[in-house]
Amino acid sequence: MSARKFQKATIEELLQWYEESSIVSGRALNAGDSRAANRAADKISGAYRELRSRGATSQLLPLLKSEDETVRTNVAAHALEFAPELGEPVLLWIAKRPGLNGLAAEYVLKAWREGTLKFP
Repeated sequence: MSARKFQKATIEELLQWYEESSIVSGRALNAGDSRAANRAADKISGAYRELRSRGATSQLLPLLKSEDETVRTNVAAHALEFAPELGEPVLLWIAKRPGLNGLAAEYVLKAWREGTLKFP
């Protein structure tokens, strides 16, 4: 997806793409489909960058209550940049769970605490 398409999108569309792509990413990773996971990750990053450029990252926060664990993991990781008091507890809980999201949450927290976490 082109940067221009993200720029033309409404905030609602960006949030929808972020959420949908997070779900696709989680399913693709669980299926071992790295290409699909990478495409989804690019869309998540593009939506996040555009939300940040508009000062609208806080619009992601309701997704911390998503039923989908991958959505919660992605939002919590991004929230460390603008609302760490909300993102960190979610990541701490997910880090205790088995599976890829638990591992991802653990590494995100580690990088954040070490000051090496980079946001798209």
